[in-house]
Amino acid sequence: MTQEEIRTAGTSAPLSPAQHGIWFTEQFDGPTSVYHVSFAHRLRGPLDADLLDAALSALVQRHEPLRTRIDLGDGEPRQVVLPEVRASAKRVDLSGHPDGEAEAARKNEDHVLRPFRLDAENPFRVLLVRLADDHHILSVVLHHICADGLSLPVFCDDLAAFYRGEPPPPLRDSYTAHLRRAAAEPPDVEALARWRDRLRGAPPLALPTDRPRPRIRSPHGGRVPITVDPELVRRVRDYARQHGATLFMVLLANFFAVLARRSGAEDLSVGVPLSGREGPDEEALIGLFTNTVVMRVDVSGAPGFAELLRRVRSTAFDAYDDGHVPFQQVVEAVSPPRDLSRTPLFQAVFTVQDFAEDDLRLPGVTATPVPLPSRTSEFEVELELAWDGAGLVGFAAYSTDLFDHATAAELADDYLTLLREHLEDPR
Repeated sequence: MTQEEIRTAGTSAPLSPAQHGIWFTEQFDGPTSVYHVSFAHRLRGPLDADLLDAALSALVQRHEPLRTRIDLGDGEPRQVVLPEVRASAKRVDLSGHPDGEAEAARKNEDHVLRPFRLDAENPFRVLLVRLADDHHILSVVLHHICADGLSLPVFCDDLAAFYRGEPPPPLRDSYTAHLRRAAAEPPDVEALARWRDRLRGAPPLALPTDRPRPRIRSPHGGRVPITVDPELVRRVRDYARQHGATLFMVLLANFFAVLARRSGAEDLSVGVPLSGREGPDEEALIGLFTNTVVMRVDVSGAPGFAELLRRVRSTAFDAYDDGHVPFQQVVEAVSPPRDLSRTPLFQAVFTVQDFAEDDLRLPGVTATPVPLPSRTSEFEVELELAWDGAGLVGFAAYSTDLFDHATAAELADDYLTLLREHLEDPR
């Protein structure tokens, strides 16, 4: 569609501050996969590909962000929701290929890493690779401008419901309505002042790097896996209960401890995403609701882990209270020194997803997750954990401009080693 056709085709809404930040960064950095939200499953069993396409089309009609374009016609980006879009999986048949698995991996890599054109295509795409009549690989990529982590279980649950012929109940809200409500809210001046006071003068992260920092940061990155086994998770829960904290706070405090040990710093800031959803009506939507808050913690004085947890707990409660303020407004209020080699206010991120992101349940089909490639990292260091049923699995992402793979692997190992040591710390 042309820009004029897009502009007159459907409902228009402003970009949220988070969406605008993503859009602006992509204009600055150029085409990239850094904002791709992806998952893949190996499907064993009789899959009806035509029925899957019909379910995808129904899913797109249900959720506005999946049929949205970014219109640049008037110089300012706006999102236009198209009234009707049909969707389907791109099908690749490798059932007779002599090395089908390897070729499927190559197809998936191209599918996941190829950048989107947000002004001309759906902000999501689906690849279905057929390896045999009862063996497929389904790969889904969404652009972060239309979806966050909590959107993935909604995507999977609703897709499965349409596939079963049991459509989910009608939505009571829409993402466009959410955006308009948010845009109409005046800035919270008092909360912004508190953020300005908390973050004024916060130093940048100063981890020792394997190579000189480039003048302009790039999205080049890598990942190393990390697993917190069920027994260790149980011990973390017990420790959290004993100290009046949450499991997340204990895991975050341990991340601060790792950063403090490796950097020697006494003043550290970490970005933490919050869901941004208010109530079940918004929880049923696909969209970008996530807001990032900055946890700045004083780690001076070589505190024991119980004391460090107390400091993190206090910081977290303050951040939660003011977590409704868009991060972009916080950056403007704090106005940190401009530095193209770093992201503003924080360079490390910590995330724990307390839900199964991509649990796909299709009738008669067994779905098991398939790892997908990633060659980008938005931040210098990021630790992300998610539930896999009993324990936590995830990855440590890192900037390859700064760190070697071995350094990131050491950081992941340090995280688990320190966590076990800290759970024995009586102080």
